[in-house]
Amino acid sequence: MTAITALAALGSSAATGYALIYTRDSVEAGREQLRLAEQGQTTERFGRAVEQLGHAALDVRVGGIYALERIMRDSPQDQPAIMEVLQAFIRVHSASRGKPPAITDVGAERLLPAAPADIQAALNVIVRRDHSRDGGRTIDLSYTKLFGADLSDAYLVGAELEGADLTGATMFRANLTKAHLLSTNLSFASCRWANFTDAGMVKVVMVNTFAYNANFNGAELQAAIMHNTFLDGTTFVGANIRGAKITDPVRANFAGAEK
Repeated sequence: MTAITALAALGSSAATGYALIYTRDSVEAGREQLRLAEQGQTTERFGRAVEQLGHAALDVRVGGIYALERIMRDSPQDQPAIMEVLQAFIRVHSASRGKPPAITDVGAERLLPAAPADIQAALNVIVRRDHSRDGGRTIDLSYTKLFGADLSDAYLVGAELEGADLTGATMFRANLTKAHLLSTNLSFASCRWANFTDAGMVKVVMVNTFAYNANFNGAELQAAIMHNTFLDGTTFVGANIRGAKITDPVRANFAGAEK
């Protein structure tokens, strides 16, 4: 190989290397531009959805709620922020609900009229979320008026529900492990197969509540009121029920409960 040939080969190799570096940098720059564009679109979609939540028309608010759910699925890292928005929406919009209507039929399971469509829609999104993307945050629905709401299969581990009114709510198979339910009203609620393991339920009210096969193992139920509560197959193993008023505890398991 002559000196000229060697120099030509070296130049060709260098050109090829520069071309590869340029191509790699171009691809990375393109990816960054695409990421920024997608982020901008997500921010724009988020802003529009939040604006819809404040609209006077019910259908527009519901549309905004489900728009946030779509954003949450497309951009999982935004889930904690979307949960915060929906929880705030529920607190604000449930505050004007007043008191639940009276229920006189106590002889059979009976639910209250359903929660307003926008509040239920927000709850639906919370129920359907992938809780592994909560970013270590828990759901906070304390002091909300959720009577007649449907929270079946909800993942509410460690949730804040202090002072919430869940009269007549449907909570089939809801997971409330280690949830905080101080003075929560669960009267007439359907809590069949619900999991209240290690939950803080001091002064909880469960009058005429359907709690078949529910799990209260290890729960703190001091001064709880459970009058005419349906407890067939329910377990209170290791629960603290000191001062609780539990009538008709037929076929419930109180093994090791602290009385």
